[in-house]
Amino acid sequence: MVALGAAGCVSAISPATPALLPDSVRPGETPSPPSAPPIVEIEVTRVVYRETIVTPTPAPPQPCGAQNLADVEEVVVGVLLPLSVPAFWMRSTSMQAGLNLAVERLSPEGIGGKPLRLAVYDGADDPLRSVQLAEELIVEACAGALIVGLGDSATSAVAGVAERYRVPMVVLEAAAPSLTASQPASLFRIAPDTTMVATMPSEWLAEVGDYNQDGRLLAVVIAENSAAGDLFVEQSRQGFAEHAIETVVHRVDLPMIDFSPEIARLLAMPAVPDAVFIALWGDGALTLHTQLFDAGIRPETGTLLVNHSRRALDPGQFGLRSVLPAGSIVVRRGPWLSNATAMGQELFERYRQSGLAWPELAVFLAHDALLLVADAIQRSGAVRGPELVVALESSDLELAAGHYTFPYGSKRPPEDLQLPAAVWHQWLEVPLLYLMYTVDGQEPALLPVVWPPAYRTSAAPVGG
Repeated sequence: MVALGAAGCVSAISPATPALLPDSVRPGETPSPPSAPPIVEIEVTRVVYRETIVTPTPAPPQPCGAQNLADVEEVVVGVLLPLSVPAFWMRSTSMQAGLNLAVERLSPEGIGGKPLRLAVYDGADDPLRSVQLAEELIVEACAGALIVGLGDSATSAVAGVAERYRVPMVVLEAAAPSLTASQPASLFRIAPDTTMVATMPSEWLAEVGDYNQDGRLLAVVIAENSAAGDLFVEQSRQGFAEHAIETVVHRVDLPMIDFSPEIARLLAMPAVPDAVFIALWGDGALTLHTQLFDAGIRPETGTLLVNHSRRALDPGQFGLRSVLPAGSIVVRRGPWLSNATAMGQELFERYRQSGLAWPELAVFLAHDALLLVADAIQRSGAVRGPELVVALESSDLELAAGHYTFPYGSKRPPEDLQLPAAVWHQWLEVPLLYLMYTVDGQEPALLPVVWPPAYRTSAAPVGG
């Protein structure tokens, strides 16, 4: 259980210090007292509580029953992250970095002139533990809103607590469409659901059309034999079928250096595929991509190559040029430098100063979630309760990842418009992007966005 407190004019991150990630705290350790801000650590039942105080400790807050901003001494926002789960460690630290940057942005005014206390607890992605901590955040810590970066099961469990107390919760990670399809009044998702991610390949290729102009629309998916590869194949197949795109799936075992057997299979196909989707992760994705180009499977001969690996944007250390040739298309989940908002550009710049890799979507979402809550509190004058839920539903503002609205909710139920139930309280403009290299070995920061139309900065490839 970790709490990050921020109030007054100093943020949780010192602007003079480029590091964005919070210091680790080990149970039982007593850190040397810093000059400013002072840090107090208290160990409670093997869970460390850490509070960063940036102004003199305010008077005790009003009871949790206080609803109005004018009646409280501080604003408390609760956060649940899977901090102790090794598989989620990188994502959790990315979310913490985004929250820290948002705290910095809100200083010195806080929220409506009131100090902000951000309480970050480790839900361990466990439903039972997360429910208990959500109750503690709302009842004992007086959190008027929750930001939740847990998986599907734990998030669904916490949603029940938020509904019972009518506390709005903003979802950063959980992707199951059922979370919003059940239409909970208090739940708002700014992460993409699985359907939005799964339909990227088919919607993009449907827009491109018959690239090689041979009278058929054919996609080849090369996926690794792993759980991630299985998921990609399962999700993308449905989208291809809905768009009447013929699909062939090839599976490969990793690690592999020489992909000549797979290349021979492609060259022996009776029809030239319009696009090959590379669903490998790690160095194998780049190796296969370059070998396909060398074998003549490339845009000039009628086939677009789409790489879904993160390494396609950062194959080496941060700042190195890519090995991918011109015409290569790569996937980016999150804003990119060529189309980011002014606030998003600032976030990218902070990461450049710190020497970290490109900020993930999780950084932007965590940052924006806190600003969404702050905006709703200031507009409504409420720190908790139904009025804050209503204010969050009417959000309409541009932040780091894009322009946020929740177009379908209590005033416009999706069923009235014959829309899927999952669009309830769902941010629909999550930047899920296709970028394209326009010259060999191009600096990734310069890549244009070719899809979707809402974020496009360069024409999409058409006609091979």
